[in-house]
Amino acid sequence: MIFDVKTLATINLIIQALLLVTVLVAVYFARKRQIDTHCKIVRIAVVIQLVSIFLIMLPLMLGYVKNPKPLPFQTEMLVHHSLGAIIILQWVYINLAFMGRLKVLGRLTIFMRCALVMWVLVFLLGLYLYLQNYVLL
Repeated sequence: MIFDVKTLATINLIIQALLLVTVLVAVYFARKRQIDTHCKIVRIAVVIQLVSIFLIMLPLMLGYVKNPKPLPFQTEMLVHHSLGAIIILQWVYINLAFMGRLKVLGRLTIFMRCALVMWVLVFLLGLYLYLQNYVLL
């Protein structure tokens, strides 16, 4: 492996922080009613997120499966990954509904705000897991 596990986790943390800032910039454009710009930014952020999941997070998670940590850490990691998967599914729904391919269940802005809040919470949980696993040991 080119990078050790801690370096990969640190790179991922930096990517996630930059993605969170990117999503907040997208929120700014949504509030300014520049929806096309908002959508483009979010789509790019989600693609980068997916690449990060498959190239960094998944291999790290498989390492935790092979070398289990204490139960509380495993539970926290499972919650982190499950909520992250739900955000990706929300993004797929929002995009399909926005394009008119799925029926909109209520207002899309509610789903978007929910996805934003969850993204922030998942980031904070990921930061907590990073600190607990690599800094606080």
